[in-house]
Amino acid sequence: MQAAWTIATILGGLGLFFAGSEMLTGNLRSLANRRIQMEIARVASSIPAGLMWGAILGAITQSTQIVTFILVGLLMARMIDARRALPMIVGANVGSSLIIFVVTLDIEIVVLLALGGSGILMTMHRFQNWQVALRAIFGLCLLYYGLVLLKMGAAPIAEEPFFKELMAGAGGSPMAALAIGAVLTVISQSSVSVSLLAIAFAASGLLSFEQTVMVAYGTNLGSSIATWLLSGQIRGTARQVAMYQFAFNIVGCIVLIPLFYTEVAFGFPPFMAAVQSLSDDVGQQIAFAYLFFNMIAGLVLLPLIGPSERLLARLYPPTEQEDESRLAFLSEHAAANPEIGVIMAEKEQLRLLGRLPRYVELARAGGSAAQGLALKTLREGFRSVHKQAALYIDDMSDYRLTAENQERVYRILDRHSRLDSLEAAFAEFALAAPLMQASDALENTRVALIEGLDAVLLSFIEAMASGDPEDMALVESITGDRGALMEGVRRQFLSDETLTLGREEKLGLLQLTGLFERLIWMLREMAQKAPLDTLREES
Repeated sequence: MQAAWTIATILGGLGLFFAGSEMLTGNLRSLANRRIQMEIARVASSIPAGLMWGAILGAITQSTQIVTFILVGLLMARMIDARRALPMIVGANVGSSLIIFVVTLDIEIVVLLALGGSGILMTMHRFQNWQVALRAIFGLCLLYYGLVLLKMGAAPIAEEPFFKELMAGAGGSPMAALAIGAVLTVISQSSVSVSLLAIAFAASGLLSFEQTVMVAYGTNLGSSIATWLLSGQIRGTARQVAMYQFAFNIVGCIVLIPLFYTEVAFGFPPFMAAVQSLSDDVGQQIAFAYLFFNMIAGLVLLPLIGPSERLLARLYPPTEQEDESRLAFLSEHAAANPEIGVIMAEKEQLRLLGRLPRYVELARAGGSAAQGLALKTLREGFRSVHKQAALYIDDMSDYRLTAENQERVYRILDRHSRLDSLEAAFAEFALAAPLMQASDALENTRVALIEGLDAVLLSFIEAMASGDPEDMALVESITGDRGALMEGVRRQFLSDETLTLGREEKLGLLQLTGLFERLIWMLREMAQKAPLDTLREES
């Protein structure tokens, strides 16, 4: 019966721990929204500010990996540069350590009150706007009580003779503890969660203090391995941040693991002894060891920010596609001035319009593997710029603008939505064009549709850039309804019994004529409803 109770208690504790950890992390992650990211990009202009905001973001997300990839996104959006991102990595590692102190405090009464209060408030409709914060608190309480149950369930195991013999035979095995911490962190993607589990086992006597310290070191090593694996597809400047996070924990291990063995062998330097002197509670001791690991690694790397930046820039230079995926005009400085922000947004949109003829060029090139790769790269760059620009454009509706500029902002928002649909349609056109290549009878029609669309598109872009009334009138005249014309083309080929068209050729004919008709209509709609007024006034 005692064995069943022990197993049930451990399983219940694990269930509460992982459920609480998931609820806490998921809801805290939601708090690190776009506005917080943009505020960080605006104010983190110095090393102290970067450390502070990195620590805040690390405390909020409880994951250095999440912070790393938030910074990767900001870097790719040109909202920060690598020199400003690196101190934030240091701060995030320290900030993410704080939750261990909270969980290891003896605050059961406070946790019970918070568990009951947050659970009740979560069910009340009037507190719907506070759901994210309430769920985070509830998750933290579940995590805390999961650890309490783990300690209760694991304590009897530590007194069993078989376990004592096992630990004696292992000889303490700090390196095994290091490896276990690293592997579990790679699997769970959370160094904090694995460290908290180790603390629970140490409090129950399953792990010695020295083994638990090495598990904590191993979690940091595992976090670096996980970051390296997750960043495998990142190239160029953005990879610099991921590799700095990878190096951060490696530096901590290089410094502290030899010190660990030196102290075990010779009693000097008395690092672990100093940690144990700070508290009688083993959980607090491990929390301090975890914190000091990150602080020591930070102290080593902070004076080397400049050299680190230069080394990373040499190892991971910008890629050829990087500029294609970045904003050229919008930035935090441009967005700080509403009038300038409106102008820069329209310039960014005109830049995106200027990429559309490349889709037509790919339609000419045919359906080769190279064409498919080029289209994929082109689309990734377009969508990256479109998404980054949307961050600034969405905020423009909050600007305090004149009535004229407010109307202009609404047109920018409308145009940005139309650009997304337009790009998707041009990509479909480029994919559909090769379907007609196999038929000699359809070749002239295919060429006519591609060249016709190219001519209309170039005239459209020129008119949008200049805003000249004559150019806009020309666009209106050449973007008239093509429905009847395209229907005639389809009937001509599909009803001709002398032509033998395969399934793919028929599909290509239907798709290409339908897309041609839709694209001409979309260009007309944008020219009429969302012209680039700012650029016209500038010229």
